[in-house]
Amino acid sequence: MANKPKAPWQQGIKAPLVFSLVMALIAGVVATFAAAGGTENGLRIDIGLIAFGVAFIVSLVVISLMIMAGRENDSDFGTGSGVNRSSKHPDRRASDRHTGEYGQKKGH
Repeated sequence: MANKPKAPWQQGIKAPLVFSLVMALIAGVVATFAAAGGTENGLRIDIGLIAFGVAFIVSLVVISLMIMAGRENDSDFGTGSGVNRSSKHPDRRASDRHTGEYGQKKGH
């Protein structure tokens, strides 16, 4: 078996799951006690479980979207032609890349 390098902690699935679990536990506990309405009433476990589920799903989706939005692009993006022009020189045409600044071919 080949040794695969482990994915960094930030790009793995473990970090978002653990963070979502912690957030969901906090939301579930707070909702369980807050929904009781005082010490004379019983704890509302049903509302706590609902808050746990909602908080887990919402935080997992938000964290996943933030991770996807924060990823770096590949190095070959922005080097194409047409719509995918090079971002270094957005005013140049694709055919101008093969010529020098003054219309001379590179290497001449």
